[in-house]
Amino acid sequence: MKKGFLNTPVKKKEEVKDDEKKPEAKLPASPTKGAAEVKEVKEKVKESAPVKVVGKRRRRTPSMGASLSPSPGRGFFVPGYTGAGERSLTLPELLDASKGLTNMALAHEIAVDKDFSLTKIQPANEVERQIKEVMQRAFWDLLGDQLSADPPQYTQALQLLTEIKGMLYSILLPQHEKLKEKIEGVLDLQVIEQQVSAGTLEFPEYAGYILGIMAMLCAPVRDERLAELREMQEVVAVFRGIMDLLEQMKLDMANFTITQVRPVIVSQSVDYEKQKFSEFLAGREDGLATTREWLVRHRPSSEEVADPKYRRLLGQRVLTEALAELLEWDDYHTMPETLVMDQRRILELRSKVERVAVSTATILVSFSHLNSLIVPMDSQGVKETIKRHTDVLLQDFTEDSDLLTILPGVAAQVVQDVNTYLEGKGKARLGEQVVEEVTSQIVSLEDPNQRIRDLLQKRIVEFCKQVIAGTMKNMQVPPGLTICKSELGDIAGTFVRLVNYNKSVFGEHYNDIIDNHCLFQVEA
Repeated sequence: MKKGFLNTPVKKKEEVKDDEKKPEAKLPASPTKGAAEVKEVKEKVKESAPVKVVGKRRRRTPSMGASLSPSPGRGFFVPGYTGAGERSLTLPELLDASKGLTNMALAHEIAVDKDFSLTKIQPANEVERQIKEVMQRAFWDLLGDQLSADPPQYTQALQLLTEIKGMLYSILLPQHEKLKEKIEGVLDLQVIEQQVSAGTLEFPEYAGYILGIMAMLCAPVRDERLAELREMQEVVAVFRGIMDLLEQMKLDMANFTITQVRPVIVSQSVDYEKQKFSEFLAGREDGLATTREWLVRHRPSSEEVADPKYRRLLGQRVLTEALAELLEWDDYHTMPETLVMDQRRILELRSKVERVAVSTATILVSFSHLNSLIVPMDSQGVKETIKRHTDVLLQDFTEDSDLLTILPGVAAQVVQDVNTYLEGKGKARLGEQVVEEVTSQIVSLEDPNQRIRDLLQKRIVEFCKQVIAGTMKNMQVPPGLTICKSELGDIAGTFVRLVNYNKSVFGEHYNDIIDNHCLFQVEA
């Protein structure tokens, strides 16, 4: 078998994307307009038609697609229902699909992300934050006004105690039967209403009872806050602190439960996701349309398919090529249905690949001008200093256009780092011409097709492709990437875990699509 067969690039037809298609010439509406005008229109179209440059990488711009969240009903992506012409979901269907896919997404996150934890939902914007603050302040101000009235009013107080009782119940575990009885005894709402009617309710005393129950349930990390609440004298402030602490305790209990059940979820998540995804696909006209388009883009040539002895290896190569595409994902395409739940991770990996490529290219193009000025034994240390500072500046790099403002600063930082080194060695600072050449080379990295940047990015992707294909016996760092071997290992490790888990869940769907749409050949 030909060496490197699995990783041989697939010969594909050049696709002309929607934004690169030639516009159609509009003929004159009036039949009286002559042929000369028609010719003029056609000439203008011919001049303005974009030229497809083979081998060029598209500039990446912000995606205008759906939310990155994978759960329907909360801005989540619903597989199979994104294209035009597809039938609408009825409300019951949408609710069922939402529940099943949301549960699957949650199980997936817990299984894949070892650091997964729930956090408090924060306001989406400043307006929402202000509205929330105003509503909360109004509640507590009304409570204070009612308690200071003569005679006191307890409408807000009863509502508050009802909410606190419910929150305490929500953080109880099944074995907390005695605590449940104690809560019911202390916060018996019928008794409290009778006390209100009789004018004997001592509302501030309930804060002490509630704090005592909370002390039995809270994690040790909350003890300090609990002690602060016990020392406070102002009733409204104490109850406001109780509500905030109960919110934190609910999250603590939820995350503790996730930690306890994670081993079970991990052991059963693959079968669970298979089942939920199959349920979602059942009865759908075509729930894998985007996945099929993604795989078909990497189908082998008809000459390769004609040789039956390579059929199995061709199938593996198609999937490997398709998965490697994720590291350079083009937002022009819709994310495959089978990868929607990992979309955030995939886009983060893509950004990391690009940042590493730009960072490493910065060092290489800089040292092509500076190498003769730096003592060989100091070269590695200077490179690491430049890389450390460059990586910090590139943290804001999310789109190619960001580099227009970032790279001039990177160039200035490189010049400063080298000048600092030269001064430490008692040498003259960089000359004006060298500074201009270094700056020009670094700023040119804004272009995704710049030769050095493009070459390094291809080497990173090729390295990851060989890792997931299993064709690399000795993990050798590709030439030029030694300075970023730590980042390269992180990218490859994350990518392998993502790919292996995804294939274990959706491998059957991939094999079916590859056999029937990529390798199938009609007999003559």
